Amino acid sequence: MPETLLIKFLKSLNQNEIRQFRDFIYSPSFNKNAKLTELFELHYRHYPDFDSEELSDNMLFEKIFKDEAYQYSKIKNLISDLFGLGKEFLAFSSFRKNQNIKEKFLLSELRLRTLDTAFEKAYKSAEKRLENIKERDEEFYLHKFDLQFELMSYYSPKKPNVNFIYLQKRLDLFLDYSSIVLLKIYNIMHHENSQNNFKFDMKMFGNMMEYLKNNEIKDNPALEIYYYILLLETTRDEKYFYVLKELRKKYKEKLTMFDNYMLYLHMDSYCATAFNEFCRTDLLNEQFLLVKENLMFELAGIGKILYPDFLNEVKKAVRVNEFEWAEEYINKYKNNLTEEIDNTLNFCYGYISHKKGEFEKALDYFSRTNFPNFIIKIQVKIHLLQLYIDLEYYEQAILMIDSFKHYLTREKSIIDSMKISVFEFLKISGDLIKIKTETNTGDNEFKILKLKQDIENMSNNRFGIKLWLKEVVDN
Repeated sequence: MPETLLIKFLKSLNQNEIRQFRDFIYSPSFNKNAKLTELFELHYRHYPDFDSEELSDNMLFEKIFKDEAYQYSKIKNLISDLFGLGKEFLAFSSFRKNQNIKEKFLLSELRLRTLDTAFEKAYKSAEKRLENIKERDEEFYLHKFDLQFELMSYYSPKKPNVNFIYLQKRLDLFLDYSSIVLLKIYNIMHHENSQNNFKFDMKMFGNMMEYLKNNEIKDNPALEIYYYILLLETTRDEKYFYVLKELRKKYKEKLTMFDNYMLYLHMDSYCATAFNEFCRTDLLNEQFLLVKENLMFELAGIGKILYPDFLNEVKKAVRVNEFEWAEEYINKYKNNLTEEIDNTLNFCYGYISHKKGEFEKALDYFSRTNFPNFIIKIQVKIHLLQLYIDLEYYEQAILMIDSFKHYLTREKSIIDSMKISVFEFLKISGDLIKIKTETNTGDNEFKILKLKQDIENMSNNRFGIKLWLKEVVDN
């Protein structure tokens, strides 16, 4: 039986919500049509699956309209009306949860009805609640802006001359609000420009950045954070990374979960780029401290952990030899993984063992992984090849290089820049094996010098491949 819009709506409600919707329908303030109540009850008894034949149009019509001749339009209109009530319920529920909106509309109604004493009490209560809110984002400044409008409108007929002060405050608050919103939009646009090569028309971007540069950003944590995020992303000047580091400490409690998450992502991305693109290791500890201070899945507020994020957080710790922290993280949060649990744990323990120099152990762990994600498949293959070379299993390494090349050629999802860097890694690894297995060592010094030049000329250090090659050749 095809699902109606009504059934799709009812399925979206949890147990508490569907009981609230039932109360909503029975309230004469929202519904006076007894047949709508009856139609709801016929559906309610089949919650949450709604897969009974009793919910067919014919059977619903028969139960509600009794002996009347069947009319398709009549039952469809009733179903449509009940769905309409459902939409009203969603709007009402959302309104009831939003304290800002409730305060705004209440003050407006009290003002229009000239209930002055009640207005002044309600305004003071709203203002006190707002000032006690720790998190200062665009919604905070928008509500202050709305409250200022109500206050200005309230005093306008009583004390016309005070409006100048209120009007200035409204402009300042609107600038605070709109600047945060604009910077958040610019931030997303800049990201998409660089990641997906989509060129947005970032209207007023230069004007906004110049305005913020020339005017002190005061008592507006979100605005200050996003301003310096954009400076970091557009200039790549490292001083802004450390500015953000200080602001993160200063404003941690005043940023929303989302804004803390975005700040984490940009700072982490800067460290990752330094490592992957420029072979820098000086920011690895900064990157680990970001993880240690705020786990990404907690910042995102999702409770569960996606396995690529789990792997990355362990890798960041292991890169700076924080083995104990990594192992504690695995034990504490492995039950939060959403999928690929065994594969993820084998990867993590393999990564730790590899870094510790326990090559046989690491080889065993990595050999037991089989990820569907091609990026992680590539990482596993890289580690397996590295381990074969570390253990001097050169025959297996040569076979691995050949099969790896075929995989890269077949896999169409891999971006060109990644293919290039991995192919570079495979070629240099093959040359390294030749040097290590050749009996004639007369020109080895020249060959090793050439190998080091090839490593220096690699396009990037993605997955740490350049650093590993340098280490192996130097030893």
